[in-house]
Amino acid sequence: MIKVFEDFDLSKVGQFQSVLESEGIRTYLKNQFVSSVMGEIPFVEVLPELWILEDADLAMANRIIRKLREDSTLTGPDWTCNRCDAVVEAVFDRCWNCEAPRKRGSSGRGQSKGTE
Repeated sequence: MIKVFEDFDLSKVGQFQSVLESEGIRTYLKNQFVSSVMGEIPFVEVLPELWILEDADLAMANRIIRKLREDSTLTGPDWTCNRCDAVVEAVFDRCWNCEAPRKRGSSGRGQSKGTE
């Protein structure tokens, strides 16, 4: 196991975990439930940490995380999945319902299947 990311924001660590998992990289999230002891032990001991389980995935995980960290435009309009018509939040590149990848140009809410 290798630690690849940590942040005070558990939701950001969780987002990065979701992206890595969607790319087939098995992960482990450490310290997700220890915020209640913050102040009693050093804060660096309770930071949410993202670990990968396979050493062979390190290069790919680092590339993905670097891209996510550099991408300052994670917000925008939600998009509609071309496969199942589920509305997906803009920060995700895969559908939560059917795991289909986001199509290029699918940036608006309520688009029909034919417009993506």
